[in-house]
Amino acid sequence: MFRALRRFAVIFATLSIVAGCTTMSPQDFASTTPALSLEEYFVGKTKAYGLFHDRFGTLQRRFTVDITGTLNNEGALVLDERFSYTDGETQQRVWTIRKAGDGLYEGRADDVVGTARGELAGAVLRWTYDLDLPISGRTWQVAFDDWMILMDDGILMNKATVSKWGLKIGEVTLVFRQVKE
Repeated sequence: MFRALRRFAVIFATLSIVAGCTTMSPQDFASTTPALSLEEYFVGKTKAYGLFHDRFGTLQRRFTVDITGTLNNEGALVLDERFSYTDGETQQRVWTIRKAGDGLYEGRADDVVGTARGELAGAVLRWTYDLDLPISGRTWQVAFDDWMILMDDGILMNKATVSKWGLKIGEVTLVFRQVKE
């Protein structure tokens, strides 16, 4: 038992040190191009292709997302996301995202706990939030730390670290493309 506790303590300390060493900020990318504008990128139709890898790097799920973005009467960006997983499961999330200052955003959705926070600079958006995620008949509150980077040709790449109690449980990788009608 002591050996197992010691192993857990070493692993936890290592993860804490690694997590504490991350000092990257969206402001580090302020001069990068092409500049990302959430309102310009997401108004209209967008398609995303995604993967979820667990903390060991094992691919657990593949999915697509059909996104319809509109600006409401108050100028907020409304994103209607329709998820389709390869196992047949479907989900919907509707975000309402508002500017909260220079390069700052706040967002809400029904399964988001509290308010999501975003910081945009240049080609990069960091988006953080807690989400009630259904897993095997239970609901887990997990934290998402998304980094979105706009590439040339209108491709938006997203890498999200998913954690619970500060421990990484997996990563989501998404690639977005605008759908021309």
